[in-house]
Amino acid sequence: MLVDKGTRWEMCAIVGKKGVTEWYLDKASAKNLDIEMLLVKRYQDIFKENQEIIDALLSNSNLSKIHLGFVPDDFKQKKYRILIVGRETRGWGEKRKDLEKYDQSSVYQLMSLSKSWVIRNLERSDSVNKKGKCFFNFFRKVSQENPNASILWANIFCVSYKKSNPSKIDSESVFANIKKISESLLKAQIEILQPNIIIFASGLDSQAIIARRAYFKDDLKPAGKSAVSGLDKKYLEQFYFSGNYDEDILCYRTVHPSSRREHSVIALKELRKILKSKTMD
Repeated sequence: MLVDKGTRWEMCAIVGKKGVTEWYLDKASAKNLDIEMLLVKRYQDIFKENQEIIDALLSNSNLSKIHLGFVPDDFKQKKYRILIVGRETRGWGEKRKDLEKYDQSSVYQLMSLSKSWVIRNLERSDSVNKKGKCFFNFFRKVSQENPNASILWANIFCVSYKKSNPSKIDSESVFANIKKISESLLKAQIEILQPNIIIFASGLDSQAIIARRAYFKDDLKPAGKSAVSGLDKKYLEQFYFSGNYDEDILCYRTVHPSSRREHSVIALKELRKILKSKTMD
């Protein structure tokens, strides 16, 4: 049990399988704590527990820097929290030459990079249609259309390989390590930020689907049906995430926002309508 009487927060820690520390946030005390501090601490613990693995990822010049989700400034002021989970970044942190080691300091650097990137993209015009911008066009629209919600960002894979899908890497062991770290980081965001809605927008990529199912094999409750009548569930499916919470978290799995197929465009528009209806009050 971690206790800080100055800030009056508590987290329970137990040693889970394979000796990895598993944290469980006490929801009753979460209202009075510094959420960003908790997320920073959790990221630092993940880095420390997997130092050899993540240092190896950093040394691979074909891999991007690790993406870390951040806590938006409006997090505590908004009634709802929507976590949008993409697949991977198209390269990340290539200019951060000062990042020579993944340690406590790098956690702050990477969270700051993520925050500044989102702020810049939220300020861009909706007319930005260049390749690689579609995800943030969708992110921006969801943010604009849901003023009562704080929009959070995560990825199924925490790094990209040559600015693309890390499943393309020619080493199964490296890809396995990428998934191990990615799972820990994504679960940290969900457990600490406790979103009301999670959108898995990593598309129909088979490796991303396999990874998502493996990460949450005991927590996801697929509804087995489309979220919209007449639309195949492979484009938009509703299910629930059952974790250490009072209520299950509503989830949607959909196409990647870059998909321009007719049914994909319909699915994303319908999803945006659903989100607006869920956050209106």
